[in-house]
Amino acid sequence: MPQAANDPVSALKTAISLRAAALAAFPAGAVLLALLERGWLAVGLLAAAMLGVSLFERRRIGAAVGIDIPSSPAMLVTGLIVRFGLLTGLFVVTVGVLALFRDTALSEGIGWPDLAVAAFSAGGAMVANAMSALLAPVRNEDGAPPSRKAPADAVILEGEIIDADPPA
Repeated sequence: MPQAANDPVSALKTAISLRAAALAAFPAGAVLLALLERGWLAVGLLAAAMLGVSLFERRRIGAAVGIDIPSSPAMLVTGLIVRFGLLTGLFVVTVGVLALFRDTALSEGIGWPDLAVAAFSAGGAMVANAMSALLAPVRNEDGAPPSRKAPADAVILEGEIIDADPPA
């Protein structure tokens, strides 16, 4: 049975698939860096690009939902360390598997291939996220974007604002 052109379920499935592709862009970049035998500095560059895309998306989604999403230097450093660790793990495993089959010699600096991989990974993630946002915009029942500001002492879990004070 053919589906209608305005099928919201199909649009949501496509939007989720695009988000998954955006998430896979950086691990794919780490594997590509290993295949190209680039160095650990390139993985750091890729982690920084991943952090930048994440911050941009958090702010864009926060603005769409009407929530001010705070960030601090400690949060940024922690995010960079976590991303660097995850991408380094994938990079090391891939280089280890490659070393079983061929000689490997990692580069010692950052060159244009590193910048290209980081740019293509970040660009691919940004394009996929932008297309996903166009397919599944955040709206209220009346069609307007929601506008709620979180109190300073509130906790935000999965997009829901939980006030520090229980409701009366």
